[in-house]
Amino acid sequence: MSTEKNIKKSVERKITKIAALGTKKKTAKILKFVVAKEPELRSAAAKALANIRQDEAFNALVDLVRDDDLSVRREAIVALGIMGRKAGAEHIRSAMSRPENVKLIAECQSSISEILASEER
Repeated sequence: MSTEKNIKKSVERKITKIAALGTKKKTAKILKFVVAKEPELRSAAAKALANIRQDEAFNALVDLVRDDDLSVRREAIVALGIMGRKAGAEHIRSAMSRPENVKLIAECQSSISEILASEER
């Protein structure tokens, strides 16, 4: 098997692991992937953090909204919407104003709507 295929398989296994950690709400373990080199792992971490109502999860998502990778930013914005914290709306609005996020306007609007409808603090 080529090295490229090995790397791809390894990333796929880690994505599956991150999803399982999210289901178990293992925040500390997920946070290790927030700084991963591979954007696919950072995206998976953002998705896994969406249903964890802890300050550490929220803060990590706020950081990921400013990630260099568009797909990571998209997942973080969606996750903030799911999380429903009112403070997340301000970070999403800020992201909407940046030119590099023009392709994320629909996700931003949807996430802000979710937050406004949420009963979360």
